[in-house]
Amino acid sequence: MEPAATSVPGAAIEPRRPGADTGEATANAGEATGARRPELQIAAHVSSGVLGAGMLVMPPVVAALAGGDSLLVWSAHILLGGSISLMLAMLVRARVRSASLAGAVGALLGSWAQRAVDGVFAVAFTAGQAAIAWFAATCLLTAADGSPPGPGTDGLLLALGILVVAVLAALSPLSLPAAVLRLRPWATGAVALACFAWGWPAAPAAGSHTPLAPSGLSPDGAQWLALAALFFAGVGWESVTAVVPSAAAGPRRTATGVALGAAAVAVVYLGLATVHRLAAEAPAAQHSLSTPLRWAFAIATAAVLTSYCFTNVRTAARIATRLRPGDPGPSERGPAKAVIAAVGIACCAFACAGAAGDGAVPLLLLGPAAAALLGYGLAAAAAVRRGGPLLRSAGATVLLVLVGIAVLAVPYLLGG
Repeated sequence: MEPAATSVPGAAIEPRRPGADTGEATANAGEATGARRPELQIAAHVSSGVLGAGMLVMPPVVAALAGGDSLLVWSAHILLGGSISLMLAMLVRARVRSASLAGAVGALLGSWAQRAVDGVFAVAFTAGQAAIAWFAATCLLTAADGSPPGPGTDGLLLALGILVVAVLAALSPLSLPAAVLRLRPWATGAVALACFAWGWPAAPAAGSHTPLAPSGLSPDGAQWLALAALFFAGVGWESVTAVVPSAAAGPRRTATGVALGAAAVAVVYLGLATVHRLAAEAPAAQHSLSTPLRWAFAIATAAVLTSYCFTNVRTAARIATRLRPGDPGPSERGPAKAVIAAVGIACCAFACAGAAGDGAVPLLLLGPAAAALLGYGLAAAAAVRRGGPLLRSAGATVLLVLVGIAVLAVPYLLGG
């Protein structure tokens, strides 16, 4: 999940008129290239929107939950995410200007839909940052002890420390240069590949008490939790709403761009998950790591994830600012410090809730999962309401799948 600043902000806008200038910040880079090959522009935007902190967080979490079925769970998520992205691209291509998911559904369904999406994402991002902080804390404790820790005060204190650093950075004038933001997914992928190739962090034993997986779930419940939590890694499939209108491509090129972006996401996520699985199956892989190497992986992981918390806290504050009636949104200087502080307090509250038992990381990731489910569901409803026959069928299918996942997953998650 790339920082939501590129995929969530926006406001309801007027339907796009042919020939109108629809370019925004998302289309500024590579404008000439995008004009010649819009499918490459769309593909780059989709892949950069999806690939982010999830490259480090999700392979170990899915492996801990789904075990040998982890690649099947990943494949199901990528297929669903790519389908949602394609539906969204076709929905906004000639109907709205470049906008966020909230802005797009607001333009198509009304301002209530925009506020609903903004509201759930503002809350969900705070839970998501708490999950990221818990994962980083787990890595640091694993480096110290050599094995995944159990839930407890040590993990909570480290998670709160990471969140405090991120919030203080968000309150400061510090801003990451655009070049750093462009390179960050590559650095994240490189760190993830190095960690997983060495079999680190090791998957916890079945039934063990760790922040990576609840111990009381049945095997089926754990797989459903893995699929639900993966919506955190998939926040970014909706980024097509910001790039497709400005790309001004025809239906075929738009579909090609989304397919190329989904293929890139599949190669990265399935590749990392495969590397993690193969390394975990190698005998005594974890014991071959020296203490300095464990600490190098842990510190690199914590540094990268703290940077995502920093940018995502500001993003959540920007979204929260838009929820005030009559508020035009954050100024060029960003959201007010009071709003950032409130978001930081919410992040810490979620982190404290994660200390109540094991499985803090995937359970906290259900916040972003619920937000994505609602946002994609409203987009599917907009496709049913505003699309042609083919788009209506696609929207109805996506809506049924999303509702089906929720209906089937909830009993397993509650029943254990």
